[in-house]
Amino acid sequence: MAQATTDYSHRSVVQKLGVKPDERVEITGDVGTGLRRDVKGVLGRGLVRSGELDGAIVAVQSVEEAEEVFDSYRPRLRDTGYLWLITPKRGQEGYVNQMALVPGGKRRGLIDNKTCSIDDERSGIRFVVPRALRGGADSAAA
Repeated sequence: MAQATTDYSHRSVVQKLGVKPDERVEITGDVGTGLRRDVKGVLGRGLVRSGELDGAIVAVQSVEEAEEVFDSYRPRLRDTGYLWLITPKRGQEGYVNQMALVPGGKRRGLIDNKTCSIDDERSGIRFVVPRALRGGADSAAA
């Protein structure tokens, strides 16, 4: 069986999301069967519910809900952290056009830099702090 050079099917969803061991990650909402378990397995620790975050994976059902998520998670996100917004895919009930989420991120100093399929019903869009806006390693959060 020949393998395509751009075949990423061997990568797990958690690998695609960029979750790494020992990170402080919070997951909120219906992100799909098994994702919480798989993330915890990679982290080697439990999920967090408060404090500073390396990452957050949050299901949103509307642009308005995404705005609230940006407001609540942005202050907790480390400069090198990430915020994945998980939305229903096109054709699914509650579909959210992920491009409509980008302006809300930009207003809070975040840029979108990756998308990925989570499962047959959901996909994610990642927001991060642009390198130019990141403080030094020892700087306190603004």
